[in-house]
Amino acid sequence: MDINSKQYAQLTDNEIILFNAIEEITNHLKDDQDNPVSLSLYLWKMGIQDPLAKDKIIQSTFKLIIESDNPLELTEQDFSKEYSQISDLFLESKTSKNMIIYILTWIGLNVSPIAYAISKNIV
Repeated sequence: MDINSKQYAQLTDNEIILFNAIEEITNHLKDDQDNPVSLSLYLWKMGIQDPLAKDKIIQSTFKLIIESDNPLELTEQDFSKEYSQISDLFLESKTSKNMIIYILTWIGLNVSPIAYAISKNIV
């Protein structure tokens, strides 16, 4: 995943040091879709600057799951539509699927196991 270069250019020297340290940690922990380490860092690197984005995404995910008759039948398009209220990045088809899988896997491993099962159905 490429960091948004515009965001990186706006970091102070101390923020760059902290960002590099966090990135070294996530690289060491082998951060990827199957082993998501930090949802907040992932969203930031994708260009989402809202500090509440992670919480909004978790809430949106639970909303979809609760309102669904069968959560395991939720699709990439369902999540893309819901998450697009948080960021237009979820409307971009070439990155949206990977972002949704990362998010659902992270939520499934850290908050609610049903999201993990849903992420595996979207793959």
